[in-house]
Amino acid sequence: MSSSSMRRIAGRLVRGLKPEYFEAYNEEFVQTFLKPRKVGGRLRWKAPLLGARQVAELRKETLMSGKPWPYERQRKPQALHVKKKGRTHYNNKEERAAMIAENMKDMDERMEAHTRALREQRPRKHTLYTLLKLHEVEPRLRQNQSAGGKKKKKKNKK
Repeated sequence: MSSSSMRRIAGRLVRGLKPEYFEAYNEEFVQTFLKPRKVGGRLRWKAPLLGARQVAELRKETLMSGKPWPYERQRKPQALHVKKKGRTHYNNKEERAAMIAENMKDMDERMEAHTRALREQRPRKHTLYTLLKLHEVEPRLRQNQSAGGKKKKKKNKK
């Protein structure tokens, strides 16, 4: 069949969008409307005579009339349910809760050790005491002092 007669038939199909038109023609002929085709023996392709929207409307019309659409594409079977991996922190919730509970047992001791370490790192205030390095000299002075202590002043009695 020539291309002009094919266009005329395609025009009738598009205008009326009646699925009965497809029953009058063989399947190979109808495929020329639905799929791209090679022109002659060359490597040129021509677009299908019916667009995808028009084919979808024809298919819908056919299915609504209760007949099966004979040109249904073969689809790959899909798995019923594939469990997705999800986010890592959702999957590890129980492990994290157990680890946190275990770490909280000795948290008081850890906090005390941490504050002690921070205090030791902290530079001391520059007072006269530290500038003269009396904190190093004082223990030696204490060793040299006698155990007597301070002397009391006597009150004058009249």
